[in-house]
Amino acid sequence: MLEVEHLSAWYDRKNPVVRDASFGISPGEAVGLIGVNGAGKTTMLKALCHAHRGCSVGALRYRGRPVTPATAAFKRQRYLALAEDSSFPTWSLDTFVRFLGRAYGARRRARLLDELVEGFDFGRYRGAPFASLSSGSRKKASLIAAFHAQVDILLLDEPVDFLDFSATEYLYQRILAAKEHGQAVLLSSHIAESFTRCTSRLLVLSSGSLSAPVPTPADSRDVASLIA
Repeated sequence: MLEVEHLSAWYDRKNPVVRDASFGISPGEAVGLIGVNGAGKTTMLKALCHAHRGCSVGALRYRGRPVTPATAAFKRQRYLALAEDSSFPTWSLDTFVRFLGRAYGARRRARLLDELVEGFDFGRYRGAPFASLSSGSRKKASLIAAFHAQVDILLLDEPVDFLDFSATEYLYQRILAAKEHGQAVLLSSHIAESFTRCTSRLLVLSSGSLSAPVPTPADSRDVASLIA
């Protein structure tokens, strides 16, 4: 689904945050991105989405075809849900979903949207402006929009942050459903359970270098040991 070769990202070009990273994700697969705070996970995800200026990529292929992060056909089939997002503070979820429908050229899926709103227990906030929401509710809105988009490639940056137990469990269910639907998922997290529950492989980002993929350990303690 997605192949990345020699991706680098920086704030100061002399000191890249990510150096020469290469990896791939197949349809129906969830891959975890793990690293300590400040390792560059968010920067790497933003670089893939043309949302970080300081970056370069040797080759990027979507479904076998060469693209760039700015290629329109690629942009319509990838979605990045950031760990924290203060965009569109006066908008509500319904307004945001309508906007995404126009931006991605996708039809509104009313039944799916209702299902996601119920699953994340977001009904009473559906018409509320984002600026009025708690961090947890704002995160739920971001995830609802991400899963409603139904794109081929879903990039989730710290999706568990700010969620309560029931919302976290529902998040895991939606990631597994996305895999069954054939979507490719790349998620970063500091919660080892996110990886043991949802992913088959892990990429370790350390000191700017990305490891070759390793099978996701069954035990959360073994996941944590990868960055110890």
